[in-house]
Amino acid sequence: MPDPRVPDPWARQHALARSTTAWGAASVVAGLGLAAARRGPFVTAFGRQNAGWGAVDLAIVVVAERLQRLRMAQLPDPYSDDALAAESRTLRRVLWANVALDAAYVAGGAALWRWRRDRPGAAGASAGIVVQGAFLLLHDAHHAYWSGRR
Repeated sequence: MPDPRVPDPWARQHALARSTTAWGAASVVAGLGLAAARRGPFVTAFGRQNAGWGAVDLAIVVVAERLQRLRMAQLPDPYSDDALAAESRTLRRVLWANVALDAAYVAGGAALWRWRRDRPGAAGASAGIVVQGAFLLLHDAHHAYWSGRR
């Protein structure tokens, strides 16, 4: 029986997949809607950027779910204390690394938005980077924090 003090990284990864899928799908739908609305170059580029990031999020979920199934299948007991502890450490490290990348997306998008404010299309795309990066920053930080707790 697993130690109740050891977090279940497999369940955490499923929670990550569910929330990332919801965000990715919403980003694609809303982004395509904004891009099709033809409300100017800022909104069109903002919509396209969000749709693109949403599509990438959905692809990442598909790959991550497959990789998780493979990792679990390779372990004699994926729910042993040792396996859970090792997977929790790996998940936490990956998520904190993602948090750093997400912060870079926000900072880079904000800088581009500022530098391109005179070009509405480029500014809209940059704003999209900020929105997507900010969500991912909060999302990954939340899951990184809670991945070490039960």
